Amino acid sequence: MQLSAVAGAMLGISLIAGHSVWAQEPVVQSRFNLSKHHAKRDASTLMSGGNNNEGEAHGTIKPPKGSTFTDIPVGNGGETIAAYWTKNPNEDKAKQAFIFIHGKLRDGDNYWTIMNDALDSAVKANYPGADEDSIVVAPEFFSTKYNSGQYSKSDLAWPDVNAWQAGDPANHPSGTKLTSFDALDALVDEFSNSTRYPKMNNITVAGHGGGGQLISRYAAVAKDPPSNVHVRYVHGDPSSCAYFTTDRPSISGETLPSKSSCPEYNTWRYGFDNFTGTSDGLKSPQDYFKQYITRDVVSIVGYQDVDASGDTYCMAEMQGGTKRRDRNLIWWRYVNTLARTSEDLTGFPGSYDSLPDWSNISSNYISTRLIVVENADHNPEEVFSSDEGRASLFKDSNLPTGWRPDGWTAVPSQAPPNRGATNSSSQTKGSSATTGSSSSSSQTTGTSDASTLAGSSLVSLFLLCTLALFLVF
Repeated sequence: MQLSAVAGAMLGISLIAGHSVWAQEPVVQSRFNLSKHHAKRDASTLMSGGNNNEGEAHGTIKPPKGSTFTDIPVGNGGETIAAYWTKNPNEDKAKQAFIFIHGKLRDGDNYWTIMNDALDSAVKANYPGADEDSIVVAPEFFSTKYNSGQYSKSDLAWPDVNAWQAGDPANHPSGTKLTSFDALDALVDEFSNSTRYPKMNNITVAGHGGGGQLISRYAAVAKDPPSNVHVRYVHGDPSSCAYFTTDRPSISGETLPSKSSCPEYNTWRYGFDNFTGTSDGLKSPQDYFKQYITRDVVSIVGYQDVDASGDTYCMAEMQGGTKRRDRNLIWWRYVNTLARTSEDLTGFPGSYDSLPDWSNISSNYISTRLIVVENADHNPEEVFSSDEGRASLFKDSNLPTGWRPDGWTAVPSQAPPNRGATNSSSQTKGSSATTGSSSSSSQTTGTSDASTLAGSSLVSLFLLCTLALFLVF
């Protein structure tokens, strides 16, 4: 009887306070609680029916010169992610780590070589921010279809050859629920270990093509990085991005698929419908937008990337036609318009009927930068060996823009406090983590709201305890 009275009093007090105390716990649908069926959330994978034949069978693993092939623990269940790794790294001196993600061919060895060559070239040129003790890592997202016998009993591997691009769960080892996002988290956490890497300042997570797709989404949905390091996210020439709203562009003189003819257009990986969250829980698209625009994100695009050889599903074509270049340039228009920045978008392709105003989230500013490499097509070596690509990897600030349309004008913008972006190996340890990462700025609204709710809950709890004592005595 007394318990019923206490429960009733609790409900009454909470209603007087203007909200339900029980409602303070967010309803978070985590992939760890999902059935195997519901964990498959990627529209591209579902459309392929598991019959995606992109990629190829690989031969014996042969680490490139200067690298070794190793396994890194992911989670606490014994799973690992395979990776090409700088051989005999100087962990005590390393200030930078580069995590470079392969494309749909799953050729991590080639991507390790591309990144390592870019590092060697920059060091020999005494390029600012390039350090000879940097560590290069290229994880291998194995296919259970094409890579049988190449991965260990603990290595993560995926059923559809492209599922890892969208952060979907692996199906090896049997029973695992870990995703490619978890694998990236594990690599970031590895280099954030200040005992093992006492001088580590900056971690750059970069990818091209299929790897660019993974990084563009990871930049939005990843958990906040540890406070002792700064993380830069570089996505190169992805075939699509995850739109934060249901809006899609139109292009003058071109007919794009319609929403009615392409009902999966906003399903994850293309939008946030059916997205089931990460190990950090499930947040709103507005929250993910805030994370994306307040982190140190660089979108790098090859201006000659115009072949219709990428994602040809209607969901991707609705983002800007058949050319990856145009989809990415339109994406730049999209995020700037959502944020209501002062960026000049003259000459950029695409238009939107009525994008919502999310300046309350952005304060009219985004940390995201766009670099367009004029003479590069869909080729990671061309993109990242260029002057612009080198800057995206090593330069601290004032990154080059590369190509811009005729009539475009640079518009100076003032970043809000703690919204700069740095990536230099010369940064004082910890300083860059507060100047460009989301660990401070991107949590302002959420922290304020949480504090208000927590305060209200404490008041209700105090009143509840007082009432309970009164009823008991």
